[in-house]
Amino acid sequence: MAGTKKDLQEFVKRWKGRGREDEEDQKFWNDFLMSCLGISPESLVSFIDYQKKVYGKAADGKYHRRKIDAYIPDHRVLIEQKSADKDLDKPRNNREYGWETPYEQAHWYYANMPISIRPDYIITCNFQTFRIHNLDSEKPDQDYVEISLDELPKHIHLFDFIKSEQTSRIHKEQELSKASEQYITKLYDALTSRYKHLEDSKEEQRSLNILITRIVFLLYAEDADLLYSHTAFGDYCQGDPVQLRGKLIALFKALDTPETERDEYDDSPASAFPYMNGGLFSDATSIIPTLDAEIATIIAEASSDFNWSEISPTIFGSVFESTLNPETRAENGMHYTTVENIHRVIDPLFLNELRRDLHAAEGYKSVDEQRRKLAALHERIASIRVLDPACGSGNFLTETYLQLREIENRIIEDEVAIDAEKGKQSLLVDDSRIRVKLSQFYGIEINSFAVAVAKTALWISEVQMLAKTRELLPALDKEPLPLSKNENIHEDNALAIDWNTVLPADQCSYICGNPPFYGGKRLDESQRKDMRALFGKIKLVNSIDYVSAWYVKACDYMMGNQAIRAALVSTNSICQGEQVYPIWHTLMGRYPLHINFCWRTFVWDNQAIEKAHVHVIIVGFSVGQEERLKEIFDGDAHYYVEHINPYLVEGPDVIAEAAPSPIDHRALTCVYGSLINDGGNFIMKPDELDEYLRIEPQGERFIRPLVGSDELIKGKKRFVLYLRDASPSELLSMPDAKRRVENVRAIRLESSAEATRKTASTPQRFYFDGTCTRRFLVIPSVSSERRRYVPMAFCEPDVVATNLVSTVEGAGLYEFGVLTSQAHNAWMRSVAGRLKSDYRYSPKTVYNTFVWPTPSEEQRFAIEAHAQAVLDARKRYSDCTLAQLYDPKNEWLFPELVSAHKALDKAVEAAYGVDFDGDEKKIVAHLFKLYAQMTEGEQQ
Repeated sequence: MAGTKKDLQEFVKRWKGRGREDEEDQKFWNDFLMSCLGISPESLVSFIDYQKKVYGKAADGKYHRRKIDAYIPDHRVLIEQKSADKDLDKPRNNREYGWETPYEQAHWYYANMPISIRPDYIITCNFQTFRIHNLDSEKPDQDYVEISLDELPKHIHLFDFIKSEQTSRIHKEQELSKASEQYITKLYDALTSRYKHLEDSKEEQRSLNILITRIVFLLYAEDADLLYSHTAFGDYCQGDPVQLRGKLIALFKALDTPETERDEYDDSPASAFPYMNGGLFSDATSIIPTLDAEIATIIAEASSDFNWSEISPTIFGSVFESTLNPETRAENGMHYTTVENIHRVIDPLFLNELRRDLHAAEGYKSVDEQRRKLAALHERIASIRVLDPACGSGNFLTETYLQLREIENRIIEDEVAIDAEKGKQSLLVDDSRIRVKLSQFYGIEINSFAVAVAKTALWISEVQMLAKTRELLPALDKEPLPLSKNENIHEDNALAIDWNTVLPADQCSYICGNPPFYGGKRLDESQRKDMRALFGKIKLVNSIDYVSAWYVKACDYMMGNQAIRAALVSTNSICQGEQVYPIWHTLMGRYPLHINFCWRTFVWDNQAIEKAHVHVIIVGFSVGQEERLKEIFDGDAHYYVEHINPYLVEGPDVIAEAAPSPIDHRALTCVYGSLINDGGNFIMKPDELDEYLRIEPQGERFIRPLVGSDELIKGKKRFVLYLRDASPSELLSMPDAKRRVENVRAIRLESSAEATRKTASTPQRFYFDGTCTRRFLVIPSVSSERRRYVPMAFCEPDVVATNLVSTVEGAGLYEFGVLTSQAHNAWMRSVAGRLKSDYRYSPKTVYNTFVWPTPSEEQRFAIEAHAQAVLDARKRYSDCTLAQLYDPKNEWLFPELVSAHKALDKAVEAAYGVDFDGDEKKIVAHLFKLYAQMTEGEQQ
């Protein structure tokens, strides 16, 4: 999201006529990225790289190290910054490099950077003028776009490429990896049809997984220069299709046999392939079915028509598994993820800290101190051990490996440059330079196919990163083959095994991942058994989400090493509504658990064709040791707090346990409306009511207006036949009404629920009758997360409320004022459950746990007066629905309503004895303190 016009104008005002290159360049570009392009402050450390070193030959014939002012790696943008008084056309004499214009200096960096990370754009700037050079143009030094600082507000769109999805590395990798899906899908479908017992045989299912991962890896290997040509595997599979099965068996055997152990007289085509090792081709017992010309053709097309070497191994795992049947994915709770979402977990968990340490090490003026700091950082990243206890296709492990290797490559690059600056030649050109290994990454996964994909993705990652290291060290004595042993991905039920058997806790550094997204109601008996074994006999143990079990396992494991830090993606319901108490009260009762950072509810997307849209949270936590400052990420907002509670807001570790009645004795009773359970016989739309009254006009006195969520918020009209007080003679005089009652009786008798069958004896009555005898306040059970206030309204006692709303009988202006205020809505946003991302207002979890203010008589009168002002403002727009009145996009249309609510909010704050000026974080923290005081002694 770009900055507003005001943001841009303020930026121009701040930098007009000023700017010193060495002192203010980083401040200038940080300000530009945040104010003009909307980059969040916490993203800057990974978004832009300052003082990146480049090593190359200068005009004097010697090799030197130079520093790029700024580089944006994901979008390939290099920035050369000069002071405000410097002319961008004027060459500057540098003794080592000769005469250079700012563009020529930037182009020197370009020419000496590794090919894989060279920029697509160069920006030269002197604080007052920007020049954008697109390096794809014929003459980028001449064909540039120039924008003055004053023109920036009108032409900010010219900088869209700096953050455009289309120019990002991740987007390009996604597109390439998605393009591979057509080949993977065709291959998977074709191979599936060749196995005869796939549905019944686990051995054939396992063999299919092994076969397809082997084929896809060989397609990658030929394009990654691991084989003797770019079509080596495709060519090998051609010829008589009858022989293809035998040829693959021979090839897999050769790939698993070291050259020194092969038959020296074997001159078969398979002998031309190198020894792979790693375990990918070691299982000779896997079944290979009869293959034919169709399989050979698919392999040939995949070999010749697509470059597999450019795929992202992280995204590849998601795409690969998208070949699974969507129903299978749903059954296994699989939801594969984007690279961006992986970074929401691993960046605040540890990567941001490592990047900051890297930049700090590079910032030392003394090259000897730089070398020491870089060596210490290298030692640190080589010692990191990461466990993903629900690793799926290995996306978290793969991306983490790639990121640690990127940091390692940067360290290697710095060390080579330091050696050159000191006139030394880097002597270490063997694999001792590469200290980040696949053996540092551990996973547990119950699905055998996912295990195979995870291992393959990690192997591909290793090969790709080795190629990048070779760009820095061309003489590196390290071959990509044979593959590393990759035995740390374990096929097992993570909830049933001791994680110490996979990775001893005292060797683990971080736990991360996204366990299965099962709701409590979807668990099968074996999964419920897992839950009961871990949680014990606690309330709602059969209703809480499956992911919560990973928190118990993680905490148990972390108690063996309290230095471990963890972060798990989770269904958002574990930190909302009724699940909070059984989960977090149990966890915090057993362990010294601290929440160190969190992402509040957002949509977790994936890269598969059948996209999974799940509303999730991320919780970063530890036991024992506590981080000093906590981070909360909430949409575009990011802020630091002293403490994060289980609702993922600032406040004490107090959990609002669902209560059968209000904990605050001053509150009126709040209950759900009537549960009618009529099978559609009593409830009528306006046209259905007209037809009924035409047939049976004497039934009019038994008709009542009906209010549920849609009726209240959207203004829909429905009516209900309310026959509770109808006598037998009255029912007999209304044949159609009697017919409807008989239908209800039959429906209830057929129910599988005993309680419902019992109500068949009184079919003219609602299943539960919650009608009121006095005016009552109606609160919808579900309300959009976009609304600042849950729309509430008064109804007269002749109206029947359904169970889709809650009612507060006898409520007056004071109750309406407090409940419709920001204070109560802030509490609701913190403790309510969610339906996807919408709020679920429950009497037990929201209303009954709310602590009311203690107003003076004057303050109570003020609340009532402002509450009436809200109702009066609504009346001014009586032709609009509550949905329209409370849509944030429409606020500008209803200024009186907005003003009335602000005044009411202030009056309610005053009644609480605070003045937070609408700061919701402070309001929520205050309400949690009041809750803690009111329930003191009950949280044990």
